[in-house]
Amino acid sequence: MGAGSRTDPPGSPEARTLLAEQGLGPADLERALARLERTEATALRTIVGINEDGVFGVSRAGWRPDLPDACNEPFIPLLWLKVHELLGQVPEGSAARFVKDGTLPGEAQSSVTGYQLAS
Repeated sequence: MGAGSRTDPPGSPEARTLLAEQGLGPADLERALARLERTEATALRTIVGINEDGVFGVSRAGWRPDLPDACNEPFIPLLWLKVHELLGQVPEGSAARFVKDGTLPGEAQSSVTGYQLAS
């Protein structure tokens, strides 16, 4: 997350706004999470927060920060680019390529894309 980034709780007006800025709704996010679990064996069962970078959660269903050992649960970051990839809106491997070298889909072709990443 960028310096000074804050994370908004899922379902909050701010989180809904962030989803809408990505051209997504709650059902889209649920579909992306289901595909993540099916294709990559990564289960993000509790969304802890949403911000301009993406979605952050844990694999433990019903996680809350006040639970015993809650801080031992690893956070799972899911960049917006990965969400769009899981939904088939950008080519497969786009998120890995971005993490590796900063290349966004379409940069080589100078095409316009339908998503936006925080700077």
